[in-house]
Amino acid sequence: MTDQGPLQQWPVRCPHCAEQLVVDYQDSRLRGLHCPTGHSFDAARQGYVNLLAGKAVKFTPDSAQMIMARERVQDSGIFSTVTAALSDSAASADPTLIVDCGAGTGHYLHQLLDAHPTSRGIAVDLSPAGLKRAAKHPRSLALAWDLWQPLPLADSSTDLLINVFAPRNPAEYRRVLTPKGRAVVVIPRPGHLHELRGSGLLGQQADKREQLIAQMAPHFGEPITIHIAASSPQVSPELAADLIFMGPAGHHRDSAELLRLVQQHPVSTISVDVELLTWQNQP
Repeated sequence: MTDQGPLQQWPVRCPHCAEQLVVDYQDSRLRGLHCPTGHSFDAARQGYVNLLAGKAVKFTPDSAQMIMARERVQDSGIFSTVTAALSDSAASADPTLIVDCGAGTGHYLHQLLDAHPTSRGIAVDLSPAGLKRAAKHPRSLALAWDLWQPLPLADSSTDLLINVFAPRNPAEYRRVLTPKGRAVVVIPRPGHLHELRGSGLLGQQADKREQLIAQMAPHFGEPITIHIAASSPQVSPELAADLIFMGPAGHHRDSAELLRLVQQHPVSTISVDVELLTWQNQP
């Protein structure tokens, strides 16, 4: 980040005392965050800030290898229909601040920021390996945080919040969204990546959509729009293995082993079949 002036005023709260954090720079380089009561958080050399110091988390962050697999998949364009659908959602929201909960590499956030040159973005994720990449956009702030905890963001500060295949915290979404702010949640449909299930390593919860709507309803009511993004891109065995490895299987299986299993159940195309549900905050 080089534009120091406006970027110092991020609506980020101290996780210890809830005071607003101020961004510290030295020679146009992000040095960290500090609050008026004396809490400070140093930035890693790669540009992200870990707000979790001293806090226990229940979940294991995605490893560097898993993040690299995700990056290869995203760079291949396999999920370009998802990117396009998110861009349509952002266009109607006209966001000043975009927050990506479960940002991973920041791929979707970066695409939205490129399409909206006056927007800024905050990437929130548990994985340092992902946040190193998410921090690379000049108008982004990357924060290591547990999505199950209250978000380290000010009330009514966020115009657009996106969540792509990540844990959800609807009560916090409502708190941080501005009046009329929007939350866009992307979930897989039953046919998503069904060709890869022959490996036995890719499963899917059957009632994911019903669970999401029930989870969001007490805070937002019904979704204002529902959009399906589908395509059938070609994949190599290596990309097919990456699609499995970048998910939960990557926490307990080896990537080379997954490639061997995929080659035993070869596929040439896969089904991208996801649903984008948008909720609008009500004052």
